[in-house]
Amino acid sequence: MFVIKLISVLVFLAFANAAQVTVNQRVVGGETAIDGSAPYQVSLQGRFGHSCGGALIDKNWVLTAAHCVQGADLSSMSILAGTNDLTKGGVRYYLKQTFMHSRYNKPNFANDVALIKLNSSVTFSDRVKAIDYDYRAVPNGAVIRLTGWGRLSAGGQIPNLLQSINLTYVNHEECQAFFGPNSSVDIGHLCTFNRKGQGACNGDSGSPLVYNNRVVALTNWGVPCATGMPDAHCRVSYYHDWIRTTINSNN
Repeated sequence: MFVIKLISVLVFLAFANAAQVTVNQRVVGGETAIDGSAPYQVSLQGRFGHSCGGALIDKNWVLTAAHCVQGADLSSMSILAGTNDLTKGGVRYYLKQTFMHSRYNKPNFANDVALIKLNSSVTFSDRVKAIDYDYRAVPNGAVIRLTGWGRLSAGGQIPNLLQSINLTYVNHEECQAFFGPNSSVDIGHLCTFNRKGQGACNGDSGSPLVYNNRVVALTNWGVPCATGMPDAHCRVSYYHDWIRTTINSNN
């Protein structure tokens, strides 16, 4: 386990296991999402099914966490869109290329953001829609919605039905106070916290956090799971220019 200030930290990785780090993150303490309430949510899947979440931000592009695609075999991966249920419905699309931030994990847990370019354009419908990614900072005390298929508890099973939870934004200074000044929480992270028993877990990695109908963060890492510490997510506003230029340069 990776240790920060004597706290074992689980990073929500999907396909790769780095030395001393376990990754991947389900929503703990949430509820089953209303059918069709998150039409931008996708499930990133490998040979053994769901591994990470992601957000559809264009007919050809999915936004997710870098650790979800690091070292992955694209030929064995797909995304499932347009369903809340991993066992039925939805439309499957395949991956053409992935783009990880060039400074991913430099330093540890930093710049955990990636883009997936799809092999074919998504057909939009009531159940499949793109969502804007935000360039604006989140205000203090904002309530942010996380959706995902992460575990319901540490070591628990991946749920079939999409889960949803409203979490409270914790500003950078307050988040660092939880973990200590030398922690892996940096300016590129956005933290959320309600109380013990509510938060992200394994399988939520890469899943979107939404505020005012825009993606503001992507699930990255935390202390597994919902143990009374904030979860740290990729702050989308910090990476807005990287996202925009990567898409424009590769369309």
